[in-house]
Amino acid sequence: MKIKIAFLSIFFICTLSSIAQDIKSLKTEALKYHKANASMDYDAIFATTYPKVFEIIPKESMKEMFKQMMDNEQFSIQLVEIEPQFTFGEIKKIGNQKFCLINQNNLMLMKFKTPMEDAEAMIEIFKKSMDAEKVAFNKANNEFKIEHRSTFIGVSDELTQNKWKFLNKDKENQLFNMIFDENIKTALGL
Repeated sequence: MKIKIAFLSIFFICTLSSIAQDIKSLKTEALKYHKANASMDYDAIFATTYPKVFEIIPKESMKEMFKQMMDNEQFSIQLVEIEPQFTFGEIKKIGNQKFCLINQNNLMLMKFKTPMEDAEAMIEIFKKSMDAEKVAFNKANNEFKIEHRSTFIGVSDELTQNKWKFLNKDKENQLFNMIFDENIKTALGL
């Protein structure tokens, strides 16, 4: 009986230690992902992105998409690094993979290149389309300041050598659905 209790105690301590290390590495890697995106450091973004994303969108194509999105004929976007105030969901083991939904704060400055005609309508559009909590328009700079929380998904598996890598979660889970099956989507409540 004492042997069983000792074995269970050791097993429990090892399990808790493993979970604590996993959460610590998740937090460290999530911060790297956040900083890479805020600074638009493409190499760092790609290094922290779940590799299967690049089977759908090659890195060079993704880099061009980012550049076009961040600065085009109509507007430019600047991501501002702020305290992300992460909230981490439960780490879920599904098959041989681990997943975690992570929420973070974001701050974006979107400057239009022609004078904004109806800033109030745009504020409402940003609030709805981005679930933005705060949107303000600076008329002098012709710029919107958009604060919102976004969600990204951490994945750890054989493909990532059991290190946490990430992909952004959009409202329709389009990218996620291209990579993962319905069982995983259901298990994560997406």
